Amino acid sequence: MKDTFDAIIIGGGHNGQILGGYLTKAGLETLVLERRMEPGGGLCTEEVTIPGFWHNLHAYFLRWLPDLPFYKDLELERYGIKVKMPPVQTVVPFSDGRCLVFHMDEGKTIKNISYFSRKDAQTYKDLLGRFRAINEKIITPEGYSPPLPSQEKKALLEKSELGREYLAISKKSPLELAKEFFESEQMRAMVIFVVTTRMFLADEPGLGYHFIQALNGSVRGSFCMGGSHYLAHGTCKFLEAHGGRLWEASHVREIIVEGGRATGVILDDGRRIHARRLVVSSVDIPQTFLELVGEDKLEPHIVQRAKNFKFSRFVLFSAHLALNEPLHYTSTPFNPDINAGFNYNIGLESTEDFLGHVREINEGIPPKKPGMQCAVPTLHDPTQAPPGKHAAFLWQFAPYHLRDGGPQAWDRIKAEYMEVCLERWRQYAPNLNTSNIIAKYAFSPLDVERKLINMCYGDHCVGRASQDQMLENRPFPGLKPYRTPIEGLYLCGSGSHPFGNITGAPGYNAANVICEDLELKKWWNPPDLRELWSKLQ
Repeated sequence: MKDTFDAIIIGGGHNGQILGGYLTKAGLETLVLERRMEPGGGLCTEEVTIPGFWHNLHAYFLRWLPDLPFYKDLELERYGIKVKMPPVQTVVPFSDGRCLVFHMDEGKTIKNISYFSRKDAQTYKDLLGRFRAINEKIITPEGYSPPLPSQEKKALLEKSELGREYLAISKKSPLELAKEFFESEQMRAMVIFVVTTRMFLADEPGLGYHFIQALNGSVRGSFCMGGSHYLAHGTCKFLEAHGGRLWEASHVREIIVEGGRATGVILDDGRRIHARRLVVSSVDIPQTFLELVGEDKLEPHIVQRAKNFKFSRFVLFSAHLALNEPLHYTSTPFNPDINAGFNYNIGLESTEDFLGHVREINEGIPPKKPGMQCAVPTLHDPTQAPPGKHAAFLWQFAPYHLRDGGPQAWDRIKAEYMEVCLERWRQYAPNLNTSNIIAKYAFSPLDVERKLINMCYGDHCVGRASQDQMLENRPFPGLKPYRTPIEGLYLCGSGSHPFGNITGAPGYNAANVICEDLELKKWWNPPDLRELWSKLQ
C-alpha cells in the first residue's frame, strides 16, 4: 500500500474533502484520512428509525449552497448533486392560531409580516436591500478569506457608508438589534430563531453581523436531494476524479513532528503515512494540538490556549421520526402555506421564550417548554421515505452537562425528553400522534460526541461563537490564519475562521493559504478583501 503523499488531510468531513479537492487540482498528490466508514462528518444521512426512512442526523439546512464558491469550483452538479430551495422557507405557528410565513418571494413575506405589524413589514422591506448589500460585499467575502487584523478591517470599512453601517451593527448583539428594529414579538421571535439555528447565541455581544446574515438566510435555505450525505459523496467524487484519495476506517492517532516540522501521521493500527510537503487537520483544536501533536512539541502558551479553547454552551438534542402522513397545523386556516414549510420554528414565540432557554440551559436543565427547529424533509424530497410516508425531525437546544447526573445522564432521560419535545410540537400539529408516528429515535448531545469525536461536548460547530473566538481570534489569538507553530502543519476545520455549519469556508480558505505558502498557482478566484472593501460606497 502506498505510504507517501504530498499532502495528508486528517478528517474526511466536508472541509477536509473540499480542501483535498482544491489541493489535488492544484497539483498536489493528496490523501484524506477518515476515521469512520462513512466520509462527510456532519453530512450524515442514515436509516436510524426503520429501513426506508432516511434521516439527516446533523446537517440538513444548507443555506446559500448553490451560490457558495466551493459548490461552483468543485462542479458538484456535474457529480450528481441536486439542490432544491423550497418556496415556503421559514415558518412559525403561534398558539393563538396565527402564523408567520417567510417565502422566497419577497412580496409574500412582506405581506405576511404586515398581518402582525405594518411597521415591521416596512422595516423588513427597507432593511432587505441594505442587508443584502452588506452580506454580499462584506460578510460573505470575509467568510471566504483569511480574516484581516481588526484595526485594518475597521480602517477600510470606515471609509464607506455601507462599511460604517456594518461596523455599527456588529457592536451589538442580535437580540438588541431584533428589539431595536422590530416592534412585534412575532417578528422578533422569528429573527432570533434564525440567528440561533445557525448556532449563534442571540444575546452574545459583538456578533450583530449575524443578525444581517440571519435575515437574509431565512429565505435562502436549500437542501441536498436524497439526503445531506450526497453532498459529501459529490465532493469525494471530485477529489478522486482529479487523482486524490480518501481512505476510510483510518483513524489518525499521532502527527509525526521531526525537527519542528510535520512529516506525516501514524494510524491506530501503527501504519506510518509520510507527507512530502504538508499535513492538515480538520479535527477540533484541543485534539489537534494536545493529542495529535502533543504538548511536549509545543510552547507552553500554545498548549494553554488550546486547553482554554471553548465549546458551545448550547448544543442540540434531536429526535427523528418515521411518519404515516405529513403534519397539519392548527394555523392552517390563517395561512395554509404553513403546511408546506421548509424550516419550522416550533415553540419559540417570543424573546422571553429564548431567554428562558438560556437560563435553564445555563443551569444544566433541558428546557421544560421546548422551542425547536423542526422539518419534514419528505415534503420536498419524497425519496427520503417509502412512497406516501414521511421522515421528520426536531432539534432542541439543550445542555451537554446535565445538572442531575452530568452528560452520562442523557442515556437515562433522552427517551423521556423526546416525549416532552413531541408533546410541544403536538400543540401546534395535533396529528403528530401515536397513529401517525411509526418509529422514533432520540439522539442526545452525548450521542453526537460519541458519533463524531471532534464535536466535543456535542458541539456541532466545533467551537463556540463568542467574540473572543471569531474572525482573527479563531481558534485563538497568536496564530496566523490556518497555520500552526509547527512548520508544514495547517488547520482546515470548523475551529478555524469563519465557523462551523456547512459553508466549506475553512477548507476553502486553508487552500488559499497553503497555495500561497507553497507558491502554487490558484486555479480558482478567491476574493481580495483589501481591494473589495477599498471600493465600497
